[in-house]
Formats: sequence, structure tokens, C-alpha cells
Amino acid sequence: MIDTPLIDAVELRTVVPATALEDLEPLLWLLSPAGMLTEDAACLGARDLAPERCRISIYVPPHEVAGALASLTSAFQRLGLAAEVASRDVVREDWNRVWKQHFRPFSAGRRVQIEPSWMQGPDEPGIVRIAIDPGLAFGTGTHETTRLALCTVEDWADASRERGRNLGGVTMLDVGTGSAILSILAVRLGVGRAIGTEIDEDAVDSARDNLRINGVADRVDLVLTEDPGTVAGGPFGLVVANIISSVLLSLRDRLVAATAPGGTLVLSGILVREVDDLTSAFSASGLELIRSSRDGEWASLCWRKP
Repeated sequence: MIDTPLIDAVELRTVVPATALEDLEPLLWLLSPAGMLTEDAACLGARDLAPERCRISIYVPPHEVAGALASLTSAFQRLGLAAEVASRDVVREDWNRVWKQHFRPFSAGRRVQIEPSWMQGPDEPGIVRIAIDPGLAFGTGTHETTRLALCTVEDWADASRERGRNLGGVTMLDVGTGSAILSILAVRLGVGRAIGTEIDEDAVDSARDNLRINGVADRVDLVLTEDPGTVAGGPFGLVVANIISSVLLSLRDRLVAATAPGGTLVLSGILVREVDDLTSAFSASGLELIRSSRDGEWASLCWRKP
């Protein structure tokens, strides 16, 4: 009997003009949040490329290939590009090699250190270390949207503590938890419990591994659901949703309802050009915008519910 290799991802590869990369990059990160590879003629493995061209490789779960191809085709048409997309299956061993090559320790916020589990450093006073094995889940912390959310949660915890709030009595709802990095940070900063929701079973498996690695599996629950309104235990003192803006808009009423009076709602995954639309939509629900942050082309919004 021959074992069939377990396909963890599908690589989608295309060659485009280098000048188109900036326009495509936000979409590419949304399609392939666990990482992507760009190569030009200066790279050893891309000497076949013309000087003005670049090769892009993104990695998506098998069940998301059709949607990713449709999104790429639409973007190519919008930009007037005649580009073709090749695909190949990536088995578990290859996928682990791909993202381990590019994931290195880095800092987020004032005292948060994100590290691959195989490169954990020693404990340091005042440093919150989080070990992450992303698998196919979104949220190693390297992308601007996750960094923005990490920094906002850190600032919220510090400000709450300065006001004398007991964070141990707070439960956080982490909508679209991905790798569970935000839930892990919240409980490491003193939040009593966190509940992470996901729509993808592979992401739930990755999140569960990360909870175990960080020793917080007993303080974070994972729920497989598309609707945060179905999560028991609310409303919540802190709700965080790091998802693309179209989904944030579709979930607006449920996110607002899930936030307790006096609670905080953090939204990330927003392109700067979408901030006005998101601000108008959530302000219309009676929320008070207390913070807006930007990192490159991305933004996060932090709201208080009266």
C-alpha cells in the first residue's frame, strides 16, 4: 500500500510586471496570509526572468483555490495584465520548509516578541514571548494587519490596567482567530479567558497547537463557526476581528451586539482607502471611535461601545 501525500497547500505562481506588484500586494496577502514569495531576475532561482518582470508564488488551502484564482483573474483584468497562473500541490514537508525559511523572530508593540516555536529565546523581564507555528493559519504577526491588532490589544491592556480594571474578569472574543496569536497575547497580558472563532478546520488545528505550545490551552476556547453571534458567553469586554473589510461590514451588527456596553471593539484587516467606509458604517451603529492606526497600506480601528 502506498500512502498518499497529505496536501497542505496549493502553490499558485504567476509572472507579472514588477510595476504591478504594489497594486497586487494587498490582495496577495489576503489570499496567502501565511506567506508569499516574490522573485526577480536578481534572485539565483529566477535568472529566467526579464529584468522588468517578477514571479509571485502564493500558498492557499486546497478548498480555496477556485476562489483565489477568480480573485487573481479579476485583479489582472482590472490592471490590464495578460498573466497566467500555474499551480502545484504542496505536501506537508514542502509547506513546512517554505514558511520556516522566511519566519524569523521579531518584535510587535513595545514588549511583545513573536518567535517560531523552534527559535524561542530565554525569558526576559518585561517581555511577552509568543511562540507561533502558523501552518496554514493566518497570523504569524508578520503582516501589517496582525501587527496593528497586536499593538492595539497591548495598548488596550495597558490602558485598562492604568484605570484599575481587573483584566482577569474580562473575556475576549477573537473573531477569525487564525493562528490564535491575538488570543494568546490577550491572556498572556492578563485577560481571564478568550474565545477564538474560525471557519476553517485546518486553522483550528493550527490554533490548538499554538495554544498548547504557549501553555494557555486551558484559558482559550476555539469555536468553529461563521457567525460570532452564536458564541455563548457574551457580550464580551473585548472583541477583536482581524478580517477583510467586506466581511467586517457583513458582520457589523453581530460584532456590535457581541461587544458589551463599555467594551472595546478592535477591527483590523482594513485597507487605508476603506477606512472612511468602515468608520461610517460602525459609527452609524452607535460606537465611538477612540483610535485609528496605520501601517503601510493597512489600518485598524478601535471603538468603544457606550
